[in-house]
Amino acid sequence: MSTQNHRFQYLVQQYLNDKCTAEELAEFWEQVRQLKDETVFQAELETHWQRSAAGNEAPAMGWESVLQQVFTKAEPFLHEPAAVPMWRRPVFRWAAAAVVILSLGVAAFFLLNNNKTTGTGEQVAATTVQDVPAPQNNRATITLANGQTVYLDSAGNGALVSEGNVQVMKLADGQIAYKGAATELVYNTLTNPRGSKVIDMTLADGSRIWLNAGSSITYPVSFVGDERKVEIKGEVYFEVSSLPALPGGGVKGKMPFIVNVNGKAEVKVLGTHFNINAYDDEPDVRVTLLEGSVKVVSRETVPPQSGSKREKDNELAAVLKPGEQAAIAGAHSPLTIHHSPNLAQVMAWKNGLFSFTGADLATVMRQLSRWYDVQVKYEGQIPDRKFSGEITHDLTLSQLMNGLQSLGIKFRIDGRTMIIQQK
Repeated sequence: MSTQNHRFQYLVQQYLNDKCTAEELAEFWEQVRQLKDETVFQAELETHWQRSAAGNEAPAMGWESVLQQVFTKAEPFLHEPAAVPMWRRPVFRWAAAAVVILSLGVAAFFLLNNNKTTGTGEQVAATTVQDVPAPQNNRATITLANGQTVYLDSAGNGALVSEGNVQVMKLADGQIAYKGAATELVYNTLTNPRGSKVIDMTLADGSRIWLNAGSSITYPVSFVGDERKVEIKGEVYFEVSSLPALPGGGVKGKMPFIVNVNGKAEVKVLGTHFNINAYDDEPDVRVTLLEGSVKVVSRETVPPQSGSKREKDNELAAVLKPGEQAAIAGAHSPLTIHHSPNLAQVMAWKNGLFSFTGADLATVMRQLSRWYDVQVKYEGQIPDRKFSGEITHDLTLSQLMNGLQSLGIKFRIDGRTMIIQQK
C-alpha cells in the first residue's frame, strides 16, 4: 500500500472514531472530494465495520453521515443547479450505491451482506419469505366535479377530460396540467395513494405541486375571484406562481394563494417555494419555507379573548423567512418556529430518498408504511433505537429492513403487513 493510501486509511479511521484534529479533518474532506476510485473508501469502511463487529472499536458515526457532510459542506443542497441535481453527479452515484450497502445508522454495513456474522458470532438470517417492491409507477387518480374518477396510470398522454372550458392534460413526462379558463369555481381532487410514486401537477395559474405517497389536494380547475384556495392532506411541495390580482383586490397587487392544511392550519403566500407535511399519523404539521415568504396561521388554537385579533397574536400566526419551519403540534397548540431545519432532509422525499437524523423506529416505520403501502405491527414494545442516514426509495422493503437486523430489529412480512420484533 502506498504512503498516500496509508494516510487516507488513517484519516478514515480517525474520522469514524471522532478523533480528527482540525488539520486532519480538513485533510480528510479534501481527500474525500478528490477520490476517483470509490473502492478505496469502501474498503476502509468495510475494515472499520468489521473491527467494530469484533468489538475492537465502537463506531462514532456511520458513513451516511460522512456522505451527508461531504455534500452539504462542499455545496449546499438548495443551491444545486436545477440542470445537474445532486443525485446525478458522478460522486453522488457511487456514494448513493454505497449508502445502499450501508443502509441506516450503525447497522448499515449489513444491508446487502446480511449473511455475515455479528460481533457475537450470531448469524444475521433473512426472516422474510415474502417481499414488497418499491413503487414502480404512479397510481394517482383525479376525482372530477361530477364524481367521475380518472385513473392516471392507465390513461394515455394528451387530453384526459374537459371540465367546462378547461382541459385536463397528461404530459409525456407523466405530469398533469390544466389548460384553459373557467368563469365559475369547479373543484377537482388529485389523490396519490400509499405505495405510489411521487406525482407532480401544474395548476391553471402555472403553480407546480408535487404529492408524496398517501397525499391529496383539492383545487379549482381554474382560479376565479380575488384569491386562490386549495386544500391538502399528507405531504405536498409547492412552487407557487406570482399572479396579478384583479383591479382593487389582492395583496401588494398580487393574488394570494391560500392552502388549507387539513383544517389544522392555513398557509398564505403570493409566490414562493415551500413544503407542507400534514399526515394524520404524524405528531405535528410542519410548514418549511425554501424561497419567498409565507404566513402560517394555526386553526386549532384556543379562541381569542373578546376584542383580540387572531392573526396579530404571535401564538396564532407567524411569517416565515427562507430556511425556517413552523410546527403545529395539535389542537390548542401555538406555533413553534425552527430557524435551522435540515432542508435537504425535508425535501428528501421529492428527490427519491428516505432521510433520517436521530429518528426513532416508529418515525422510520411511518415513512416506510406509506411508501410501500404496508401496515406495521409491533410484537411487544417498540424497540428503542435511533437511526440516521439516507437511502434510496428504490430498494425492496426486505432489502432495506435487512440493514436493521444487526441493531436487534427482527421483522417478517406477511402480505401487506410487516411485523416488527425486538431480538
